[in-house]
Amino acid sequence: MGTVFYGDFAITGGNSKAVVKFSKNKNDATVTRTIINTEDSDGKVASWGSNNDFPQKLLKQIKPAGALRSGLRTNRKAHYGSGFVLAEETFDESGKRQIIPKSTRQYPELHQFFVRNHMKRFWKETIIDLEYFAIAFPEYVLSNDFKKIVRVKRQQTANCRFELMNEKSRAIENVYISTKWADGVNLDSKYVDKIALIDNDWSADEVREYCKAKKIRNFIRPIYYPLIHESYYPDPEWHSIIESGWLDIINSIPKFKQAFLKDKANINFHIEVFEEYFERKYKEDWQSFTPEKRQEIRSEFIQELDQNLRGAENGGASIMSLIYKDENGNPQPGLKITDVSAKNTDGKYLDDTSAGIQAGLTATGVDPSIIGAGIPGGKLGAGSGSDKRESWYILSAMKHSDRETTLEPFEFIQQYNGWDENLIGAFENTTLTTLDKNPTGTEKQVNY
Repeated sequence: MGTVFYGDFAITGGNSKAVVKFSKNKNDATVTRTIINTEDSDGKVASWGSNNDFPQKLLKQIKPAGALRSGLRTNRKAHYGSGFVLAEETFDESGKRQIIPKSTRQYPELHQFFVRNHMKRFWKETIIDLEYFAIAFPEYVLSNDFKKIVRVKRQQTANCRFELMNEKSRAIENVYISTKWADGVNLDSKYVDKIALIDNDWSADEVREYCKAKKIRNFIRPIYYPLIHESYYPDPEWHSIIESGWLDIINSIPKFKQAFLKDKANINFHIEVFEEYFERKYKEDWQSFTPEKRQEIRSEFIQELDQNLRGAENGGASIMSLIYKDENGNPQPGLKITDVSAKNTDGKYLDDTSAGIQAGLTATGVDPSIIGAGIPGGKLGAGSGSDKRESWYILSAMKHSDRETTLEPFEFIQQYNGWDENLIGAFENTTLTTLDKNPTGTEKQVNY
């Protein structure tokens, strides 16, 4: 959103153009707004993918990729840790920072908000959107007097689409929500909702005054990881597994294996039947049989032979076939059976499977040892206990910056509703340890 300053005034883009006046008194933080004019948006959606269904295609593509989904689940668990915790930040006489753990119950208004909005679920839902798409769309609902945020809820990222930027205001003004983007739904459909979008660079005071002036009682204020070059939708690093083609390979391996096992059952034996076998068995009658009758005899013969060769219950069974002499007097079998099952090894595609697991977990940034990623005969091991602990500790530590994004809704609501400014939120790490140090095998650690 562009902002142009003129002395003590600023003109800023939004759903409308507005004049913002900043008081010359440094102690006066009052921000006032006067609406000049309102301009309707073009009402066009910024397509997410060539057919505006990229999230839906992605979720369908990764559905069979067990290792990849396990890596994403591990990231979600590490991100959430032991859940949201509250603390008070104070400073002693020497200026040393002190963190005092607090319970939401010590702050009735905050606690009632958390209970009313099912915040434990809200954090988990927000984290899932951030881990999958690097962006989340929390919706805020205001009180009738615009003074408080009374509700916050998740709008699923996969269902959200940005409106195209208003070329005049240089702002994205609305978010469209639908579960039917993949079906090519129109914006005027009853299955599409439009919700005002508020720039997340605005302060709580700016948002309050703007919503009051525009009579906006619910809006979306998206949160996202830092963008690199994207204009609308983020491009998370783990999505590289799609562009590289590895996701297609990972999904293809089980299909190849399934087809291989199915085909293997049909080609355990190579059966060669000489036409002279039937001529010698049926003698002159064979020549008098119609083509249909000959084919019927051949089919019955193959079925009977196949039944004798199949199944464990036929182990040790005997098969009889005729032997005849050729024109030189050498014995020739009328029937030849070759066991080809030894050529079909069960280890086929193990190396590809191992590489696929590694590619999926590498894309998500998860050490295979955490989830015990290994396959019989493969190169990936389950990892020792110390490997798992260290990998989990590193992963949890790396989630600190991601959690800062997740906490933006709490900090915004805190500012908007006037909760104690000394309160800070965080997500508690779960640190794995050995049983001799802690009978539960875990410890708690918080980085505020």
